[in-house]
Amino acid sequence: MSFIADIFSSLGKLKYSKENQKAAVDSMDSLKKRMDLLNQKAFNLAENYPEQRVKIGECLKSLSAIEPSASTRAGKFEQQISVAITKVSTACDKIFTSKDSKVLDSEIEILIRNIREREHADEVQEE
Repeated sequence: MSFIADIFSSLGKLKYSKENQKAAVDSMDSLKKRMDLLNQKAFNLAENYPEQRVKIGECLKSLSAIEPSASTRAGKFEQQISVAITKVSTACDKIFTSKDSKVLDSEIEILIRNIREREHADEVQEE
């Protein structure tokens, strides 16, 4: 991020109340805990799914690096990440019975996209 973007990001953080900042921290903590549980579940996938296990681990790492934000845009992406985590978890459960990884692969890609969007939710938009 550029120096100017860092300044705007810092200023943006000041405009939110302490309550909103606490809610943002709680939201990210909750997502990180859910992602950690998903990563543990993915570890139990059969050895036939190493690529999926690695991608889920990378999602955990990426999500863990995201700073909390009280912006509406960040909150929107956090909601999408929450839904995506649930869908990937459900797809993992289905792997244990059906051995069909197509749904799992597509749900992981959606999760990855949502995390990437959240990573950049508060960046200054250049025109």
